[in-house]
Amino acid sequence: MKYLVTTAAALLLAGQAFAGNLVFEAPEEPVVVAEPAPMGGSNAAWLIPVIGLAAIAYAISNDDS
Repeated sequence: MKYLVTTAAALLLAGQAFAGNLVFEAPEEPVVVAEPAPMGGSNAAWLIPVIGLAAIAYAISNDDS
């Protein structure tokens, strides 16, 4: 009976030592950070004055007097 209790206690205490799985360190992947591309030539703020100048030029050239 003494061996049965000792064996049961050893199994209960040793079970926690083998619980779970082996932990392997996974190699860390480098973090890729994408920086936004600089704006290049897509600014259309110059378009409104050009349309205005074209309208004025059209009005001057279409003068009937």
